[in-house]
Amino acid sequence: MKSKKKKPKMQKFCNLKSLLKADREKEIAQYGKQVSMRPSKVHKSKKDYDRKQNRMAEKDVDND
Repeated sequence: MKSKKKKPKMQKFCNLKSLLKADREKEIAQYGKQVSMRPSKVHKSKKDYDRKQNRMAEKDVDND
């Protein structure tokens, strides 16, 4: 049997992955932490049902 060769798509993915890793390491070395990613805040839609906010609003109305 012939051995399978890596597909060009996979090589592009590996190249991109290595570039991203190098950029991330450079950023960490420069700033001491990763600056480009913000894992904390996620934008939440106003239309989403939010039980916690609704309960707090009810509590405020009851206390007044």
